[in-house]
Amino acid sequence: MRKFIFLELNEVPYTVIDHFCQKYPTSTLAKVLPKCAQVETVAEDEGELSPWKTWPTVHRGVTNSEHKIHDFGENLSSVDEKYPPIWKILADAGKQPGVFSSMHTFPMPTNYQNYSFFIPDPFAGDSNSHPKKIEPFQRFNLAMSRKSGRNVDTGIDMKAASALAVSLPSLGIQPKTLASVAGQLLAERRENWKKNRRRVFQSVLAFDIYLKLVGTKKPSFSTFFSNHVASTMHRYWAATFPDHYDTYNLSNEWKNRFSGEIDYAMNHFNNFFEKLVQFANKNPEYKIVVSSSMGQEATKAEQLSTELYCKDITKFLNTFNLNHNDWEIKPAMHPQYNFSVFDDKKAQKLNADLREVYIAGKPIIFRNKDNFFSINFGHRNLEEQTFSFKNVPVALSAAGLANEQIDDESDGTAYHIPEGCFIVYDPQDTSVKNSRVHGVSTTAIVPSFLEHFGLPIPDYMTDVRIDAITK
Repeated sequence: MRKFIFLELNEVPYTVIDHFCQKYPTSTLAKVLPKCAQVETVAEDEGELSPWKTWPTVHRGVTNSEHKIHDFGENLSSVDEKYPPIWKILADAGKQPGVFSSMHTFPMPTNYQNYSFFIPDPFAGDSNSHPKKIEPFQRFNLAMSRKSGRNVDTGIDMKAASALAVSLPSLGIQPKTLASVAGQLLAERRENWKKNRRRVFQSVLAFDIYLKLVGTKKPSFSTFFSNHVASTMHRYWAATFPDHYDTYNLSNEWKNRFSGEIDYAMNHFNNFFEKLVQFANKNPEYKIVVSSSMGQEATKAEQLSTELYCKDITKFLNTFNLNHNDWEIKPAMHPQYNFSVFDDKKAQKLNADLREVYIAGKPIIFRNKDNFFSINFGHRNLEEQTFSFKNVPVALSAAGLANEQIDDESDGTAYHIPEGCFIVYDPQDTSVKNSRVHGVSTTAIVPSFLEHFGLPIPDYMTDVRIDAITK
């Protein structure tokens, strides 16, 4: 029975992969990619695409019209029963899967001992991990995720960092990785703009830990999620691919400064891929699968001066007569802010009140489901210092909001598209593959894995299979 490493390379399309391979022909990715099965997948989810929608589709084999997952922090108990993620199916079947940072993996399952390892996503509500020795890293990971939004916060949670330092020898973080981190800290002292690269290093540290867990536990199936290329593409697509835009309103100085950032992030992925290929070659029962759930493409090349942040959610909710005992914060990533309201009537009132909030003349975007609220801020280049509530102006600062200066002055120069990558390296078949299959729904991924493992395939899943997995 073949085993699988499922590397979730969030949102990276073949446009970026092909660009990297052409620019760096001696890279492992460029040399090995022709020997891989390649599928361009399509996310068939409804509405605006986001990773917290498209990854549940990959993991559960149904689109968001069925699983209805939209945001971090939702209660997934009922959907986990109706449309369980692949790791739950495999764990219940005694396959001892491993999970590392995949979307919507908080809270840790009560039967965590049925997993080789289980480290929830970097927006989890606590640092509980299996095995327990990973918890110092997870505490550090969560602290850094909460510190950095649109701008990178250069502060370091010293308590979490100190606890992590003590644990480094047992976690598997390599000396070369530590040297790379030290080099990053030195580089950003010399050139402050390079602090944006810190986003990459959370994944770099995590990957070392993941690889040691895989090498030690040898799970039949495991996941590893990384957002480090996706976050860079959003910001710097226009610097790498300036010819993708009809109108280009960014300076040559900005373009030249950030033109290498996607390559920088992809070079770190190339290092991941190289280590995985080496592992598979030594352990040929494994196949390496790289998947993105969707992709990105160019949007607009505009300068961004400020973005609207919620700096104090307590102040914001006080505007609607909710005190701190009425609600509970939930994990989220700027520009989303998530929370649950305890009382049904207060939730209904807040739902009505938010419908009367207008920013720059437009209604605020929010979602409300079973007393769970998700609000979108992130408004760009606002000139006003107020918003409207019931036709009355309210100062942003009085409601805990602020127009934050954006360090790299980069708007979202790329955004989500349905087309993503799906790459399979099989050390038992390194023949050159001559084609790339197009148009396969991401809902075909889970049933393909289940068929391979000889497990029953639920009726709600598609009949389509990906040959590189099943054969």
